[in-house]
Amino acid sequence: MSIPLKTLICASLAGVSMTASLSVAAEDRPGLYLSAYGGSSSLASASLTESRTSLPTLTGTAAFGSGIGLGGAFGYRYGNGWAAELAWDYRSHDVKRIGGTPVTGDFASTTAFLNGYYRFQKVGMVRPFVGAGLGYVTEMDMDVSRDGSEQEYSRRGGLAVQAIVGGEVDLNDRWSLSADLRWSKMESGSFKSTNAGATLSGKPKYQPTSVNLGVTYRF
Repeated sequence: MSIPLKTLICASLAGVSMTASLSVAAEDRPGLYLSAYGGSSSLASASLTESRTSLPTLTGTAAFGSGIGLGGAFGYRYGNGWAAELAWDYRSHDVKRIGGTPVTGDFASTTAFLNGYYRFQKVGMVRPFVGAGLGYVTEMDMDVSRDGSEQEYSRRGGLAVQAIVGGEVDLNDRWSLSADLRWSKMESGSFKSTNAGATLSGKPKYQPTSVNLGVTYRF
């Protein structure tokens, strides 16, 4: 079932905003920080049509295999549990088949996000957190190879949203480790081909889910 992008934005922001009403504030030292994270990523199937003048047209559901996610952020913690950051995320997933026909390739994206977080009080050594982000797709690229012929399709622009939930463990007053689950949705758009005579239509959706490990340094 497809959920409208505006609904996802409102739901994500509302979910984080609700934490502001909590009576217990998180203990969190204010200041700037840098973080880096990465892990495995999966991608929801999408309906599309890939057409070339020299090969049969493929149409139907595209299935994707294993993927990776990487990212980094620069942000500020306000000392009351809240934090805001600018982040850059990269996702890449194998393309396995289109409409039942095996193919090879990858479907990748880069996105700039403005994220907001709320960190709760520690539960033992772990500080749970939730977050939401609004982003801009800086690039999306799909490479499809079949019958010995490779074709590249790409686009830029479009909104993105994401929801984040995870936990953090302090190593000392500067360094911490984290683990999180991130669900993202990118707005659909039209792809351009690097060669004439090839098209990728259907405005395939891009909805990655990633599990990450990260490290943060607080200044």
